[in-house]
Amino acid sequence: MKRMFLTLALFSALVFSALAADVKVEADEVVNDQMVSYYEQGAIGKSVWLVDSRPAGKFNSGHIPGAVNLPLDMLKNEAGSADKLGIPKSGKLVFYCAGRECTLSIDSAVMFRQMGYTDVWVYRNGVPGWNEKAQPLLAAEAFIKKGNLVLIDTAPGKDTVSVASNQVVQLALEDLKGKKGHDALALLSRNAPIVVLERGDMVAVNAVMEDLREQDFRRLAYFPASAWKGALAAAPALTKITWAPIYGPGQVAPKVFEDAVASGKFILDVRPAKDFARGHFQGAVNLPIEQMEKDFAQVPKDVPVYVNCATGAKSQKTFDILGRKGYTNVSFLDAEISCKGDKCSIKE
Repeated sequence: MKRMFLTLALFSALVFSALAADVKVEADEVVNDQMVSYYEQGAIGKSVWLVDSRPAGKFNSGHIPGAVNLPLDMLKNEAGSADKLGIPKSGKLVFYCAGRECTLSIDSAVMFRQMGYTDVWVYRNGVPGWNEKAQPLLAAEAFIKKGNLVLIDTAPGKDTVSVASNQVVQLALEDLKGKKGHDALALLSRNAPIVVLERGDMVAVNAVMEDLREQDFRRLAYFPASAWKGALAAAPALTKITWAPIYGPGQVAPKVFEDAVASGKFILDVRPAKDFARGHFQGAVNLPIEQMEKDFAQVPKDVPVYVNCATGAKSQKTFDILGRKGYTNVSFLDAEISCKGDKCSIKE
């Protein structure tokens, strides 16, 4: 398994390098190795201020350790939100979001420059680039409390973080990496959100995450036990772990959205026009969210409407806007989307 993982990792790295060769590095861009270096040096939050421009829910589910959250909507609509971060105007400031298809970080950087910040950068590869470097993401307590995730704890016998709707796997590290742990996770969707409980040992956390990556799990984060303010309880007896997503009002599964595209439904892409021009779902219509309040009447009310953006943030906001305008036929996709021409991939 180890050899197979290394082979796949090497293949993925070669593919990523080939793709990266076609990507222009911008003058204000921080690249993957620089961001990892800031993290390993302990510079984030001290000499480098890192701002996650994604909505709070995305930030809570997993962010680069040391980052603070300032969603673009909050930056635009709440006066003084930038000042509350306490970042000096001359400080080195880096913004990121959900990868090169996501413009939240770029737009945030522009606004900060206009406010007089002089050393502003963008980590355009964002969360996907961080994952590409096999670096850990940090979950927030709010994400644990929200529930419907799998918690992994390498301290058998100890009371652990307890939320009724979460499932717990509590095994020693070697058992977790062996047959016992792999059998427990065998039925688990590879898209399930998994949070590794950190008990003061990041080496153990990284070892767990490496093993989970070998098993092709994709949504990984860690959470410090010391940060938990809720109740602790004994872990339940180990069973086969399963998981299924819970969708909110208006949200559809990627498969449902793909079927809507394939059947020629009305697909509304609310990204900026320049992003739409680079690639979009076949047959999609572009109406940037910035124009939605003024031009919403261009969206039909007599057919089902399926909304997408690059990360899910703007598509969900569009669902809310159109709902206030009396639309009852709108669904949205909350996922990361990458398009080249009319070939698009969806990562939930």
